[in-house]
Amino acid sequence: MEEYEYACPSAEFDALARVISDLFPEQTRFVEATDDAGRFLSVQWLAMRFGSTPKRMTLDVRIAPAAFARYVAMRPALRARSHAVLHAYVEAMLGSLEERHASGEAVSRDAEIALGDEFA
Repeated sequence: MEEYEYACPSAEFDALARVISDLFPEQTRFVEATDDAGRFLSVQWLAMRFGSTPKRMTLDVRIAPAAFARYVAMRPALRARSHAVLHAYVEAMLGSLEERHASGEAVSRDAEIALGDEFA
């Protein structure tokens, strides 16, 4: 099996998934999804750190439509700042989940990050 699974038809979401893939264990799925609120990146993985048994986790990364439009309008060489912001936010969210577990709090299987103007 491939290390990660990328199910992102658009080049932009595929690139965003690859930017954060190093933060997740092997066999994580990165899925470009759509719901009533718009398109988003859904990250699905099996977490070993939040209890005695593996736990299926989902992190939805949502980017405000205006910020995403600005990102898409940028030349690829200029997207590094947006990638760094995304990486930092996802890393902070994972750290927060780990801190909650370490302090004895229950960790939800589903989490969400909403990015706006800070992204692009």
